Amino acid sequence: MYKNIWKGIFIIYILLVLNFIVIKFNGNIQHLINTIQSNMESRAQGESGANLVPFRTIKAYINDIGLGVAFINIIGNIIPFIPMGFLIPAAFPSQRNIIKTMIFSFLLILSIEIIQLLSFLGYFDMDDIILNLLSCFIGFMLFIVYKNAFKIVSKKEMNLL
Repeated sequence: MYKNIWKGIFIIYILLVLNFIVIKFNGNIQHLINTIQSNMESRAQGESGANLVPFRTIKAYINDIGLGVAFINIIGNIIPFIPMGFLIPAAFPSQRNIIKTMIFSFLLILSIEIIQLLSFLGYFDMDDIILNLLSCFIGFMLFIVYKNAFKIVSKKEMNLL
């Protein structure tokens, strides 16, 4: 029963990620259209739609961490993906192994980056993948803590019966 609840939460989470991270829809369709047009124009003028160099933007952000934009960008790439690392093993028991969870996370994150690139809604950024995977690792560790705490509570409840 809990597995189906976790799967439902996972689906809602993925839809929210697609809305807020990929589409970035805030209720204003014109803003969305302007973003696509701006990105199309930038790429038509020769600007790359991708950063394939690991740690390029992370290094720049760390050098300017005092600036609000750098801090917000790093946090914005970490916080939203922690639930993914937690929800994958919670919703899919076959993924309750760090390697499987990280591969599943990588494939989802890679898909998100490719969708952003192809839809002109954003850029493909290797550093986003790195930060997002770090987040998923944190989420997986939180799942392990949750799972172990739940086992301890269950054992104590059994002893009380």
